[in-house]
Amino acid sequence: MAKPFRSLLDKSAVTPDQKKLILQMAAEMRKFEIGLLWQRSLFFWGFIGSAFIAYAAYDKSGTDDLRALIASFGIVCSVAWTLQNRGSKYWQEAWEQKVKAVETDVLGVALFSNIEPREEKGFWGARRFSVSNLLTALSDFTVLVWVALSIMTVASLVENNRLWLAAVPVAALVAAIIYSIIMGFRTRKCDKLSS
Repeated sequence: MAKPFRSLLDKSAVTPDQKKLILQMAAEMRKFEIGLLWQRSLFFWGFIGSAFIAYAAYDKSGTDDLRALIASFGIVCSVAWTLQNRGSKYWQEAWEQKVKAVETDVLGVALFSNIEPREEKGFWGARRFSVSNLLTALSDFTVLVWVALSIMTVASLVENNRLWLAAVPVAALVAAIIYSIIMGFRTRKCDKLSS
């Protein structure tokens, strides 16, 4: 269950001019964070796309050795991408909270917090989807695709009695899962310390 909005920004000793500056800076930083999300995603797309192409090329040649390494690389890049998306979303929301804290004082209305009514246009009409959440869902799906490809590669290696090489994608998957869990606990610990 989501916690109710609580701003950590103390506005008691802030002048109206400072509130305007806070609003301007917070809105710019939120826009900057969204831009960084897409730039970082393009970076990961390059590596992940290259890994998919390489995996497909070696899949046709029947070489399991490199496919195991490529699948491991794909898992690691995809897990890093999904963690990056979640980190970017955190900072985007942090700046949104600062905007919400001062927008009414500066603008006289909750301009950025209001949900605008929309005209219903059926299935193809506008919806309030979060683009960054869709991107995170895509990165999660990419992790699942690499896990499936890794399982297929491991099965092929086991079938050909190449157990030592089958351990590579399994180790990459286990390492990515452990790293994700550790990062999740670290961020929760930091969140508890800051509240």
